[in-house]
Amino acid sequence: MNAAHARGAVTTRDRARYMIAAQLEADFCLPHGSVAKAHGQGAGLLAQLQLPADKMGSSRRRNDDIWELRVANYAGVGLLCAKHPRVLEKAREYMAGDNPNWLGDYAQLRQLNELLTPYSQQVSGTSIYYTPTRALLESVVPENLPAQEVKCAVPGIGMMRRVDSASLRHALYDQVTGEHTIVTAPNASAAAIETSPEDTAGTKLPVRFEFLTPQQCERFRGDARYANALGFSCCRPDVTVLAAYGVETEATDPIALVGASDDSPLMRQIGVDVLPEFRHYGLASRMIREVARIVLAEGYLPFYGTSPSHILSQRTAAAAGLTPTWWEFVSTSLHDMQVD
Repeated sequence: MNAAHARGAVTTRDRARYMIAAQLEADFCLPHGSVAKAHGQGAGLLAQLQLPADKMGSSRRRNDDIWELRVANYAGVGLLCAKHPRVLEKAREYMAGDNPNWLGDYAQLRQLNELLTPYSQQVSGTSIYYTPTRALLESVVPENLPAQEVKCAVPGIGMMRRVDSASLRHALYDQVTGEHTIVTAPNASAAAIETSPEDTAGTKLPVRFEFLTPQQCERFRGDARYANALGFSCCRPDVTVLAAYGVETEATDPIALVGASDDSPLMRQIGVDVLPEFRHYGLASRMIREVARIVLAEGYLPFYGTSPSHILSQRTAAAAGLTPTWWEFVSTSLHDMQVD
């Protein structure tokens, strides 16, 4: 049995926070427990030299990109990891004080990029990452699923429900698979003084959800329509893929795909693609939510990354029950730039 399954479903904020901290510690080559300790002591920055690949923690995210400097802000604590000591020293000086909270501003990124240029470095990407809210975590176990009442070992929590992991996963798969109607509410009251038809008319989209096997996914390899949902990566395989088919359309291809990739022993990353004509129905957020619940039931923590400027993607994440958790950027060597 998979170790994640043996741990059981992730359903509490305390466990989710522990997994996030453990993931970031592995990614930034930090000692175990250092993130929680930094929060407790009010430390503003944790910095570490990048370890050789064979010395890094086994729980790190399996990124196939080459980075020289990695910076993050997790709940007010700055995280810093650099390949070269001179870059680490300069970045540490720059991130002193409250600077980690403002690194996402354009002026700060530009200054950091200027700081890195003499060392042949460039800022190459920024992302904001979302993880489940308390409400989403608590929605993983259906109310009608048989459970055993047990006393929680944590003082003050009281009684809690214990369910069979296999039964939980099967129940969720059965709950998600099949036909559903995605309903969006009107944007304004019909009694409002000034309204337009778009404001007072809700939408209904009949769909059929189906989980795809790796063999079924193969026919979409190289299909740009589903490039965010399916990565086809050897080091981060797509392990859970949910497809939506239009009930009232003649098309045989999915109108949307959501995939979860096995990015680390702790976390799985969610990606989504919806065909243009089926956007704005709330389909993406519904599917992300369902896949996130499956991932949590299997003992992993789902996360969703997007650009800080992609407001629609961020709204989709929020509607799915995810909350912004950490901001991150990486730099690469200027020598890796492609020159026309």
